[in-house]
Amino acid sequence: MPDPTTSPPSCSSFDPADPPNYGYTPSLAAGIVFVILFGTVTAAHLAQAVTSRRWWLLVFVLGGIGELLGWIARTWASRCVYSDMAFKIQISTLIFSPAFFAAGIYVVLGYLIRIFGPHTSPLTAKQYLWIFCTIDFFSLLVQAVGGGMASAAGSEPDGNVQPGTDTMIAGIVFQLAANVVFAALAASVVAKTYRKGKGVLNVDGLSISQSERPATTTKRLRVVAGATAIATLALIARGVYRSIELIQGWRGYLITTERYFIGLDGALMVIAVAVFVVANPSRLLPRKAECYGAELGNGSPEVAMEKAVDERSNSARR
Repeated sequence: MPDPTTSPPSCSSFDPADPPNYGYTPSLAAGIVFVILFGTVTAAHLAQAVTSRRWWLLVFVLGGIGELLGWIARTWASRCVYSDMAFKIQISTLIFSPAFFAAGIYVVLGYLIRIFGPHTSPLTAKQYLWIFCTIDFFSLLVQAVGGGMASAAGSEPDGNVQPGTDTMIAGIVFQLAANVVFAALAASVVAKTYRKGKGVLNVDGLSISQSERPATTTKRLRVVAGATAIATLALIARGVYRSIELIQGWRGYLITTERYFIGLDGALMVIAVAVFVVANPSRLLPRKAECYGAELGNGSPEVAMEKAVDERSNSARR
């Protein structure tokens, strides 16, 4: 990391002899595109949260706002490449924001577990949320500490940024490992809800064959499960990229080549949050109280679920 006390004025032109923190001048076009994309999907999630009154959807809004701020800072840096403020804003917001997307994924998986039945998962819906959100919090805390150490060392003439960088790597790798474990558990939840080759959906331990349920029920749940898988894979791929990026160092090939950042961070995070705009959980999933027949007083979990989904579908058509 360059010494900010000896760097050119913040809005100076790129100087190859004294490269900025990025190692390049951030693309103005990329900044504008991602500001538009994250602004659009964030507004869509906010509208969905307000209209459905499912306030947990605001985690996607918070993550989107963080990404939006990060890309606004990178757009700013395209004109003021030596701005230390722009660099710190973008690096902090773009590191922390994906954690909000992960939290949203944990909640969606919790809804699927309630619908398919607790027998499909080794953990309860609440345990997923608390365990993995706690892991994300501590991994981000470690990354923040490491970033602070690296930044402080980089501001000194002979400072050693390696200890701080190693601390950041430890936090990112820990978070990545947790994401991989979560992905494996989530995959097992989806797999256990279907009997191989028979297309039988299990709800609270009761089997409902293809002919006994409306086709829309299976399609809607598969859409949400597919969106969860896509978003999870996007987060994992980003984590792999970020880990290798920091392992190479602040002047490594990945961190100083913008196209990789655009494709393996920005684009992947757009996919992770936008997929739930298309596969809108507030429209496709019944509410928590609708997942169990006993809570609705009809004595039949599978009927309660299908009734809730069908009523929500009919309401959307009207």
